[in-house]
Amino acid sequence: MNEEYKLTIFRQSRIITCVFTLPIFLFIALIIGVEIHSITISLIFLAMILFLMYYFSVGHLNIAVDKNAVALTWKKKLIFNYKPISKIEFRDIKVIILDDNQFLRKIKTDKNTIYINNSKIKSKDAEKFISRLKNEIKLYDIKVLDSWQEFSEKGYLRKAYLINSFLTIILMIVFITLTIFKGFQPYSLSIFILIIPQIILYNKQMKR
Repeated sequence: MNEEYKLTIFRQSRIITCVFTLPIFLFIALIIGVEIHSITISLIFLAMILFLMYYFSVGHLNIAVDKNAVALTWKKKLIFNYKPISKIEFRDIKVIILDDNQFLRKIKTDKNTIYINNSKIKSKDAEKFISRLKNEIKLYDIKVLDSWQEFSEKGYLRKAYLINSFLTIILMIVFITLTIFKGFQPYSLSIFILIIPQIILYNKQMKR
C-alpha cells in the first residue's frame, strides 16, 4: 500500500525572480496612481501583482511512496506549472539536502537533481515524508547534507565567506557615511535592519 503526502512548495528560483521584479511593479503602481489620480486603482494593480507572484512561486506536490520508489506529481495549475518529475527509485538516491532537519531542499541522484524546498505550510506531511526518507538512509547508504555542507563540498564556501564579510563591511560603511553626510534617514535604517542581520547570520552559518 502506498503512503501519500502532500507538500506545499515555494521554488527558490521563482521567489528570487519575484523579489527582483517587485520594485519594478511598485514603481509602475506609483506611476499609475499619479497618472490617473487614483490610489485605489494603484493598490488594486499591486494586489493583483502580489497574488500572481504568490501563484507563480507556490506549488503543491503530491508524493506517493511504495517499498522501493517515490513518485512525485505536481498538482495542475492554470498557469506557471512546474516541470514533471520522474519516479525515483530509493536505490538511485545518492544525496539528500536537508536544512534544520525540517526543510527538504533537494533529492540528488546520479542522473539529476530534484528540487523540493518545502514550506512550513502543511509541515506535518513534510515531517512525515522526511522521516520516511530517513528510514532508507542506512539501507541505501544515502548521504545527508545541509545546504552549507553542499556548498562547501563544491569548494565555494571559503570564497562566499570572504565575499559576504566584505559586503558586510561595505554596507556598514555606506550606512554610516550616509548618516553622517545626509543625516538620519528612516529608509536607510530599514534597509540596514533588513539586510545586515541576514548577512551576519549567513557569516555565522558559513563559519560554523
